[in-house]
Amino acid sequence: MAATVRYANSGGINVRDNPAGNVVRALNAGDLMADNSDAPVVKALNGTSYTWIKVSYYASNVPSTDPCATGLGWVARETTTVVSTATPAKSAVVAANRVLAQNEMLVNARYIYNYLRSLQAPWSKNAIAAMLGNMERESTINPDRWEGGVVNASNGYGLVQWTPSTKYTNWLPSGADKKDIDKQLERILFEVANGLQWQSNKHSPTMSFASFTTSNSGVDALAEYFLRCYEQPNITSTEILLRKGNALKWSFFMILLQG
Repeated sequence: MAATVRYANSGGINVRDNPAGNVVRALNAGDLMADNSDAPVVKALNGTSYTWIKVSYYASNVPSTDPCATGLGWVARETTTVVSTATPAKSAVVAANRVLAQNEMLVNARYIYNYLRSLQAPWSKNAIAAMLGNMERESTINPDRWEGGVVNASNGYGLVQWTPSTKYTNWLPSGADKKDIDKQLERILFEVANGLQWQSNKHSPTMSFASFTTSNSGVDALAEYFLRCYEQPNITSTEILLRKGNALKWSFFMILLQG
């Protein structure tokens, strides 16, 4: 049976070293976790009885140099919300010019995953996770996110932060909604088909965008390919680690929830 995926409720929660034990990490509202195999334990904390469950968690309130803020610990089940195993509909996609919480990113990530896996020529699971890991750093997997939150045509926009935004918006059909996640995914597929944006380099002399989409190489390796060949920001060792860590996180949750 697949592990239950859940997220921290409004206000955030504490992870503890044991049921009702010492706090080892504070999680923000929306931070994701998955149940561990340890059996739940009922124990009181400050006079209130809770059911404690051991989870693998992903914390968002960490220094930017932490590539993958994961760990094991105990949380009160009552302070979490279980994620449905049903694939989110397009109507559930979150699109707003703000930073998304992890549970909101998960909705969008699952929609993107299902969209690309459902194509006649489906993307590999590892390639999707690798791109999601980059999207998290670029936009928090948010189709309506502007670079720095500032609406300006010269700024980056959308899931992959097309820069300037007109690289994407000028391509859109007349009357199309620029924040429509399907349109943004169609643009990415257009780039694959027409050899746009992707630039092979010394790191990846033989990896084309088309070959990336079907590659079964490691998720972390593919995350670096997408960083270097597609996004092409100021590439540092820290940036590489962050995107690899994100990609591995999305691979973990896609396996649990999407198969």
